[in-house]
Amino acid sequence: MKLNPEDSQRYIEEFSASIEQGRRLVQGKGQFMGPILMRAEGISANLLLLDDRVRIQRREEKTFPHQGFRGNRDILFSQIASIRLKKATTMGSGFIQFLLSGRNESGNHDSARDENTVMFRGAHQVEFDGIKAAIEMKMTTARTMVARPQPRAASYVEELEQLASLRNRGIITEDEFAAKKRQILGI
Repeated sequence: MKLNPEDSQRYIEEFSASIEQGRRLVQGKGQFMGPILMRAEGISANLLLLDDRVRIQRREEKTFPHQGFRGNRDILFSQIASIRLKKATTMGSGFIQFLLSGRNESGNHDSARDENTVMFRGAHQVEFDGIKAAIEMKMTTARTMVARPQPRAASYVEELEQLASLRNRGIITEDEFAAKKRQILGI
């Protein structure tokens, strides 16, 4: 079967899109995952920055001794109250920990066992500094969007009244009024 150039190009684009979607499903272990904006490699888990959340992507073989079999953990930016980042030293690991809104969390518990924590070695400190800054920017954006009042859409009655006023003043024609009225009413 011979395809014309347009069909051939469309086929290639659809095939590429399906491969990309499959890759995201595999990375998300069965959960559809948007594009990965940033990634930081931890000791027993990786931290992924997605469009609307962070994902703690655990490596089960390294997680079991500390946290059991827990699987991936998704945290929406709107759920994060604050982020703790302990820098790695030559003597020990660092960690990034997400403190969630509505949870009473003190700093005196074992962060290595916390499900919202990713431990990392000093070689990955720069990755975790960068991803923390990016997450904080996303948190600020998420909070701003929630706090910003959405403009109230005019009801269809108000729109029709405004259009009738424009028609009556001769700004739009009767045909333009009728066409817009059908569009607003969905007829």
